[in-house]
Amino acid sequence: MRTKKSIKNIISVVLFNLVIGILGFIKVRVFVHYLSNDVYSLNQLFYQIFGYIAIADIGFGLVLNKELYKAFAKNDKDEVNNIYSTSKKFYKYIGIAMLLISFIISFFVHYLTKANVDRLYIQVVCIIFLIRNIIDYFFVAPRYIMDSNQNAYKINYLVKGIKVLEIIIEILLISLGVDYLFVLLPGIAITVIIDLYINHLVYKEYPWLKDNKTYNKKYLKGTKDLVYLKLSGIMNSNTDIVLLSAFINPLTVIIYTSYNYITKFVSDTIYIAATAITPSFANVLCNDNEEKKYSVFCELNIMFLFIASFCFIMLYGFLNSLITFWIGKEYLTNNWTLFLFCFIIFQTISVRAVIITINSLGLFKETKIATILEAILNLIISVLLVRKFKIVGVLLGTIIATLVTSFIQNSVCIHKKVFNKSSLRYFGVYAVIVGINVVFVYLFNIINLHITSVLSWIGLVLGFAILVAIILFIIYYILFKSFKLLTSRGIEFIKVRGKYTS
Repeated sequence: MRTKKSIKNIISVVLFNLVIGILGFIKVRVFVHYLSNDVYSLNQLFYQIFGYIAIADIGFGLVLNKELYKAFAKNDKDEVNNIYSTSKKFYKYIGIAMLLISFIISFFVHYLTKANVDRLYIQVVCIIFLIRNIIDYFFVAPRYIMDSNQNAYKINYLVKGIKVLEIIIEILLISLGVDYLFVLLPGIAITVIIDLYINHLVYKEYPWLKDNKTYNKKYLKGTKDLVYLKLSGIMNSNTDIVLLSAFINPLTVIIYTSYNYITKFVSDTIYIAATAITPSFANVLCNDNEEKKYSVFCELNIMFLFIASFCFIMLYGFLNSLITFWIGKEYLTNNWTLFLFCFIIFQTISVRAVIITINSLGLFKETKIATILEAILNLIISVLLVRKFKIVGVLLGTIIATLVTSFIQNSVCIHKKVFNKSSLRYFGVYAVIVGINVVFVYLFNIINLHITSVLSWIGLVLGFAILVAIILFIIYYILFKSFKLLTSRGIEFIKVRGKYTS
């Protein structure tokens, strides 16, 4: 049942994410060609500002999911209702706080950009943009019930459908020459209507779910440690564009965000898939013995390392040519910068099993020191390097800060506290795989592919994807026992599903 629900959740979100990604490519191209560099760079800056404002929810969702996992495992409906009531009231307060913070920040946002745009226009657009993204917080509580009970796939089509509809409307309006300010407005109405309908479906699925007006602070226990975790994530993902916008120029922001859009799309797809299987893995961590936990973790870890390697290799080989066909050669960067972009996505995906373990067990207090150091170090290095090295400077800040802090600390923490094992094996496997990736980079530099058309690009991508996947599969199967076990599990699952469908 765990595996079946995990796969349903993965399919429901990954398919929509692919659709959103494809539409996003069209949206970026339209925005780049129909909006000025100044206005488009503002659009990207507003996303980063919202990321900072979103820290106001202190990551309660992670704590909430942990509590709900336990309540559903015990089939305790009263406990679920208590958690739900607390979360509903909590998110109401958070939503109001975020709206107030957004209004205050809007008076100062013009200091964060070199865009040649009227200050009042920047402020008004900023407020509308942030309101559109904050509305969800007033409706989000019921969704955690579906997610924690591994039934998120039943509403994912609506959650993602909102995003699809918004993107289509934005593309059409920008193409028709509508001012960016008015392009943002339809999203507010759409979000409210769909959110109300989604919550109606949740109550229909769980007729016993009700708001009993309780507010128990015990369900918030541990959230103070999450502030540091969330701040670190924001510093790593949102600082770069803010610094480039404030210290360099709008063109550099567009170059960075173009590469970042593609790498983030890939990373988000993997993240969504990981989120879909988190409830099942959390169930293993809460109920199975130590050896079973470690075995499943190793399989999960090697799976994400395999995916990370594949994404790294393919992006390094074909991302520059994709940028050329997508928005133009003027937005290209060099191979060293490309390597750093690709390494960041490799790092992000490769540690996903560790992050899932930390989130599932709520090990936020144990990992907060490394999280704080990562955020501080990332900011210091990025600020020191951004003026001289521009994009390379902020990318190096992210990589160095992550590797010397949370990458080491988080891995050591879960191996010691959860599995009672040494983390040396984990780091050894990681080092070997990084070496494999570097060899592929060397080979791509030697080959130096010359791609002249979109059709030839598609053909080469498909061909190399198959070749790289086969080579990686052989290497992993030979070198790593956990990959053999993962392969066996996959074959067994296919056989079982075949019996049911035949």
